[in-house]
Amino acid sequence: EQGLPNICIDWIVEFVPESISDAPIIASLLSEKGSLTATERLSAASAGLRIAVAHSVRGELGAKMLVSASTAVLLDSFTLVIGPIGVPVSILREDNGEDVTNICREKMFRMISVLSTINPKNKDLKNEASITLSKIAALCKSENAVGGVSGVAASKRKILLKEIWDTCVQANTALGGAM
Repeated sequence: EQGLPNICIDWIVEFVPESISDAPIIASLLSEKGSLTATERLSAASAGLRIAVAHSVRGELGAKMLVSASTAVLLDSFTLVIGPIGVPVSILREDNGEDVTNICREKMFRMISVLSTINPKNKDLKNEASITLSKIAALCKSENAVGGVSGVAASKRKILLKEIWDTCVQANTALGGAM
């Protein structure tokens, strides 16, 4: 909720391995839909995912719980990343004026990148990552199949969906899977 910059989260992940002990607290926070805004939830999910993947060896059960909660938030946030059909998504703004869609996109791509770094020997986390990546790819396909919309916004949407799809395929391939 404090909106820590990525560099701060990276520092915590790199130098505070004990942060995995906060997995139950972070997972609980992510499961409460009313306590954080959508961007705050996705930011917390991104941080939680990075902590869980980096320190899964120190607390496998906590890491699995945190990865599961984080990926659930990621999937719930998909519509904020691409926006509803025919509605200009840049109208969604935080109180400080930041574009909600851009924040969510950045977090989503970062989370997909983190999923690709899961150690393939960690079967539980790898399976969770593969399932999540497959679900995102399926959402991209189903969104891309929606016809009847044309214009600049529709072409930008199609390009974004293709970019998300390609990123998911690359991440899944890094995990040793295929789509």
